[in-house]
Amino acid sequence: MNFELNDEQAELRNAARRLAQDRFRDKAARWDRDQEFPEENKHLMAELGYLGLSIDREYGGSGAGLVSTYLVVEEIAKVDMLTALIVHDQNVSPRIIANHAPAALRARLLPKVVRGELEISIAWTEPQAGSDGTAIRTTATRDSDHYIVNGQKIFTTFGDRADMHLVYARFAPGTDARGIGTILVERDRPGVTVHRLENKMGVRGASECELFFDQVRVPASNVVTLGEAGHSRAFVQPLNIYNGTRVGMGVMALGVAEGAFDLARDYMMVREQFGQKLCEMQGLRWMMADMLIEIEAARCLCYKALALVDAGRPDPCLSSIAKVQATEMAQKVTLQCQQMFGGYGYFGALPLERMVRDVRMLTITGGTTQTQKNLIASHIFRAQGAAS
Repeated sequence: MNFELNDEQAELRNAARRLAQDRFRDKAARWDRDQEFPEENKHLMAELGYLGLSIDREYGGSGAGLVSTYLVVEEIAKVDMLTALIVHDQNVSPRIIANHAPAALRARLLPKVVRGELEISIAWTEPQAGSDGTAIRTTATRDSDHYIVNGQKIFTTFGDRADMHLVYARFAPGTDARGIGTILVERDRPGVTVHRLENKMGVRGASECELFFDQVRVPASNVVTLGEAGHSRAFVQPLNIYNGTRVGMGVMALGVAEGAFDLARDYMMVREQFGQKLCEMQGLRWMMADMLIEIEAARCLCYKALALVDAGRPDPCLSSIAKVQATEMAQKVTLQCQQMFGGYGYFGALPLERMVRDVRMLTITGGTTQTQKNLIASHIFRAQGAAS
């Protein structure tokens, strides 16, 4: 097993690091304070090809794979999780389209995504269907060469600015995954209503929205995966993409934790108390050592899981393990780094206060820690049953 980056990956990571430190770091507080989308950051990343890193070259992307994509996400998350989330999100729904949509739909949409001309949100969660993703009630009913979409979604990230929503809907009646599929709904279709949710704790420049679909007519050509009665494949197919997405949440958490760690380390080397620098106090030194141990463990788990996806051998259990370890680690690390600053860390003049709020999101979105642990436990006992 090779743990070294190749030359191309190392240069991609280093370029992303320079970009994040030089162009994104000093503006991150502004996006949080004003709850503003970083439009200029998005345009710059589109120019650099970051919005199509994992998309095949035939559609204008880089075809770089997930390891390379998330090396970029990690570096940006060190200074601004919001901007990192844009790269993450715009390499998720397009991958579902690239892997499972009809060829005509791929050719029509993916080049626009890569150029930054088209944004696609994921509209899956519903008020009664969160961790239980198969409990959705939104329907897509065939009507000649169209589908009629009715239902409600919630916590749709960037839902108020997305040009299209990738909507999970029931194409056939049922109470489980059978009959569920996905269809793209343009935001300007009659019957689509978007309501932005207020008072978000962190990542405030990334809007979370409630979507309403009332008799929305959508062309059948917008179907990505067609739900069929008695079959769950149209629901399961996109889940393969989420093996990488789940780990991506962990990589964002890893980046935030590393950014907080760097700030604490630099501060400890200059701050004096009781006649000593903080970095000379054994108790604090051990705290930093413990944090680095957990950071490095998260890095190994996340990139192993991503490498397996790139190799065509995704491991859903390992993806869940990586997400849990990295996101829970990041919560602890950011809080401990904030503690190093004492009273100063509690105020928004420093990035630590924002980082603590931002990283909290990652233990919830993409499948909560508790849901991931259930998946891990299912793997444990299924494996044991197979062995016996």
